[in-house]
Amino acid sequence: MTDLADFLRARYAETREREQGKRKVIPSAFDDHNVEWRYGMGDPETLYVDGHPYPVEKYAEIATAPAPDPDVIADLDAKLAIIDLMERTLRFAEGDSEVDHYGAVGNADETLSLLARPFAGHPDYKEDWAA
Repeated sequence: MTDLADFLRARYAETREREQGKRKVIPSAFDDHNVEWRYGMGDPETLYVDGHPYPVEKYAEIATAPAPDPDVIADLDAKLAIIDLMERTLRFAEGDSEVDHYGAVGNADETLSLLARPFAGHPDYKEDWAA
């Protein structure tokens, strides 16, 4: 199952990179400046350049670019924690017939297989991972 866990980690890393890269649309004129996006409670996002608010409406591609979704990042973190837990379960259960008897190994294998299901069309997906 380590291959499957590694496969899942790679897919989640790709998703995280795409999600975090959404805010990379900043004009090169700002390259030598400290640039950050700030989000307020119910307020629109604001671009700050060197600590000062910048009129983002001049740059429609910045103002309309989608922000990283914190729910997507939180979901990825939860799934990565599940992968770690299932790998630990498999390691702890190695050679322990009592643990295996209670289904820990099967549950860990099935959990990782279920997490991989959305990636069944990926070229690195292996059919024997199907739950």
